[in-house]
Amino acid sequence: MAEKEGKKRKRQSNGVDVSSKKVALGADKGSNIKVTFSDNRQNGADPVFVSAPGLTAPPIAFKPYAKSTSGKHTNALPKPTTHDLLLQSSQHPQLDYTATSSSIDQHQSHYLAVYDPASKELQITSAHHLSLRSIPRKISEESKEAKARSFAQQREQLGREFGTKKAKKAIASKTENAIVKGGKNGVQSGAQNAVLESVADSAAAAPNQEQVEQDLLASKPIPKPNLAAESAEQVYAFNTLIPQAEARLVPVKDWQEKARAKEEIMFSHRYPAHRVAAVGCTDNILKLKALSYLNLLMDFHDALQNAGRGGKKVPKKEVLSKKLAAWPGTLVDLVRRRFSNPQNELPKWHQDNLYTHMAALTLYVDDWSTNTTDLKDDLKMENRQIVQFFNELGCKVGGMTEKDRERLGVGKAVAGTMRMAKLKLPLEFPKPRAGRKR
Repeated sequence: MAEKEGKKRKRQSNGVDVSSKKVALGADKGSNIKVTFSDNRQNGADPVFVSAPGLTAPPIAFKPYAKSTSGKHTNALPKPTTHDLLLQSSQHPQLDYTATSSSIDQHQSHYLAVYDPASKELQITSAHHLSLRSIPRKISEESKEAKARSFAQQREQLGREFGTKKAKKAIASKTENAIVKGGKNGVQSGAQNAVLESVADSAAAAPNQEQVEQDLLASKPIPKPNLAAESAEQVYAFNTLIPQAEARLVPVKDWQEKARAKEEIMFSHRYPAHRVAAVGCTDNILKLKALSYLNLLMDFHDALQNAGRGGKKVPKKEVLSKKLAAWPGTLVDLVRRRFSNPQNELPKWHQDNLYTHMAALTLYVDDWSTNTTDLKDDLKMENRQIVQFFNELGCKVGGMTEKDRERLGVGKAVAGTMRMAKLKLPLEFPKPRAGRKR
């Protein structure tokens, strides 16, 4: 089709092509990573992942054996998609080790990724996955142990081979009861010693109670605490509560100018309204950013919609942008991705994660001792609910003392209904509840 007459064309550039794409905020120039996938290896076979459940394998060499799954791949290099791989070693004095592919991996693929920070290249290649097992080595008749057997043991061997059913049963019962090492008549073989030593090594490598508690704490929906902190201020650092990419976008200049000029600032929530005047007049920008970020989380919480079964969901983009029009769009999007799942929903774990971050921010603003009443009223919760979130952070929650009441200027009648959450060392996290006994 011919072009319409009079249609304007774009002016030729001066030799410089300018991209029409917007630059992502927070991204450094040259931060792109080159990803390559290597499927046809020319220098050797693919790498191998070996899992050893219940075993601690010694540092020994393995011999590889490969078998093609079809005749057309017989002379080709072994690949996870075309060959079955087996690793075998007999270098251990008493045990034979064999690594074979598991039946669970028939419909799974495994890959190895190696990242080079100098060239910013990520190379991905396919890999085999094998499961390691050990079996006691059979002792030959010519071995030293066979030559050193006593006359009674030789009679037992003859009884196993040529004895009556009653005799065989008696010998088998005696053998089962003679496993105890150092018994009067029981002699433990080297293979049994090796198996028991392997079990002992695995038990020694198992995580201790402290490691189990740390792993359990890491899976909770709370900000990651610094368990090695020497003071309450080091437990939840500012960068832990607000990532650096989000902290740069949090607006505070307008609040600071109005607070110093003693101008009125309108809020929808009680907590920031009661503290912006005192925090804004100081030079503590981090504390002011924490208060502003907390106000954003409260607005984000108010914009959520019910999703059934106690869950929440993020409204559509245009609806969310309208409700949070006072905040930078990029910052709102970062908050949405941080506290919701990929389906833009907030199940119970994600909601608890949002609430505990709010609670931790109030501790940061109030110097690690905060009155929970304002946050409770802003989130429309009961005392037991808000107390639980502060307990999850390791706080001690109790009634308001006389010193707290005088410092906050609260009357005696009102102070009896309020709770104070204080973060002190050593931290005390709630113990996991045990299941009900049947």
